[in-house]
Amino acid sequence: MEQMQRNMEEALRNIADNTRRGDNQGSHEVNQYSSFKDFMDTKPSVFKEALEPLEADEWINTMEQKFHLLWMTEELKAEYAAYQLQGPARIWWSHHRTTYLEGTPITWNRFTTTFRGNYIPLGVVEIKVGEFMKLSQGTKSVKEYLHAFNNLARYAPEYVNTETKKIASFQRGLSPKMLKTMGTGLGLLSMPTSVTV
Repeated sequence: MEQMQRNMEEALRNIADNTRRGDNQGSHEVNQYSSFKDFMDTKPSVFKEALEPLEADEWINTMEQKFHLLWMTEELKAEYAAYQLQGPARIWWSHHRTTYLEGTPITWNRFTTTFRGNYIPLGVVEIKVGEFMKLSQGTKSVKEYLHAFNNLARYAPEYVNTETKKIASFQRGLSPKMLKTMGTGLGLLSMPTSVTV
C-alpha cells in the first residue's frame, strides 16, 4: 500500500514537472510555480504550539512531504509554511521576522533552522540520537523494530545517509537469533523494502 502511494506521488510529480516545464528546456518562469491554492489543496496542517518538542519536528516533516508534490522556490516554501502558523506560533514568527533587515529573503532552510531552534531544544535531539544508538529488537517483531528504527533514524541522519550505513545501523539492533536466521555472515544484507528513513 505504501509503495503504491509512493509510486502515485512520484507519477503526479513527474506529470506536474513535465506540464510546468513544457518545451522551455528547464527554464522556469515565475508563473510556472505552484500557487498558494495548489499548496492549500494539499490540506497542510496548522501549527499553534507543541505540547512535545518533537511535534514541531513532525510538522516540519509533514510540510516537506507536501512541498515534494509542488514546484516551489525555497522562499515560497517558507512563506507558505509561515502562513500555517497560528496563535502563539504566529506571534513568535511575527516577532522573529523583525530581526531580519527588510527585504532579506527567508528561505525554507532559514525558516526550519529558526523554527527548530525555537521549538526543539538541542538536548531533545541528542536524546533521540542516543535512543537510536541503543535501539535493539529485543522482544519486538521485525515489523515493530522497523517502525522504531524509521521513527528514530530521522534524528540521526549521519548514521543512515548511505545505504551501507543504514544497513549497518539496522543490523546493529537486530536480535542475535534474527541475525543468525538472516545469515549476516554472508555480508551486508539488503534493507527490507519497507524500511524508509
